[in-house]
Amino acid sequence: MKENFAYILGSNIKAERLRRHHTQDDLAELLDMSVNYVGKIERGVIIPSAFVIFRLSKILNVDINDFFKEIE
Repeated sequence: MKENFAYILGSNIKAERLRRHHTQDDLAELLDMSVNYVGKIERGVIIPSAFVIFRLSKILNVDINDFFKEIE
């Protein structure tokens, strides 16, 4: 369950990033975090904190609920 959650969340974050034509480098800079960290989020290796998810929603101008699509 946890792996599936992390993978879907990361995939949704990546999809929103790509829709807005940001690179992982761009996003890492805007988050003030490493590109490696962004990559781990998008691959579902780690689950970001609620604060990071909130920041991602603001940076990407996305409703935070869009990151949780298809998660049961």
